[in-house]
Order: sequence, then C-alpha cells, then structure tokens
Amino acid sequence: MPDWGPDFDGISLGDDPISAIIGIVLVILMLPVLVLALVVGLEFLLLLALLPVWVVVRVLFGAPWIVVVRRDGSVVHEEAVRGWRASADRIEAIGAALAGGRGLDAVRTSVPR
Repeated sequence: MPDWGPDFDGISLGDDPISAIIGIVLVILMLPVLVLALVVGLEFLLLLALLPVWVVVRVLFGAPWIVVVRRDGSVVHEEAVRGWRASADRIEAIGAALAGGRGLDAVRTSVPR
C-alpha cells in the first residue's frame, strides 16, 4: 500500500473524561470569539453591500459631503459642501489657504459654502 500522507495513529483527542472536560472548556472559551468574528464579518459584508447605494444617493440627491480640518488629531474646522466636485475644490482651497499661512479665519471666509 502506498503512503498517502502523514500518519495520525499517534495523535488522539482522547476518549477519557479529562479530555472531554478540557475540550468542553476550550469550546466554551472559543464560542464568544467565534460569535464575535461572525458578527463582525456579517456587519462588514452589509456595509460593503450598502456602500454603492450610499455613494449613488450622495451623488444623485446632493447630500452634502463634510469637509473636516484636523490639527494634531482634533477637529478645528468643518463644513458641509454639496457635490463631489465642489467638495474637492473646497478641500483644495482650504489646503491652499492653510499652506499660505493665512490661518483658519481665512479658511472660514475664503470661499462661500
């Protein structure tokens, strides 16, 4: 007879009460982790399925995009801008104002919302 793979004759999960108790304890310990992984995976799939709908609604119905300016991890300015292209233009204007050293007062008044 040819050798078809590894030999598992020496490995056993055990058929005594101690091995059963250890197995039950391990299953109980792993159950919350497996349930959490399943919930996180299903939530990710739901978000992935809803992403195209969310983008289409924003583009077609003009829901505003929120442009946020952060400094050291904290929000220093935010505003709602309607339209994808308008939000990209506003981001460029804010970036140019801040890069030019004009500060947040110029950002708040530089381009109408």
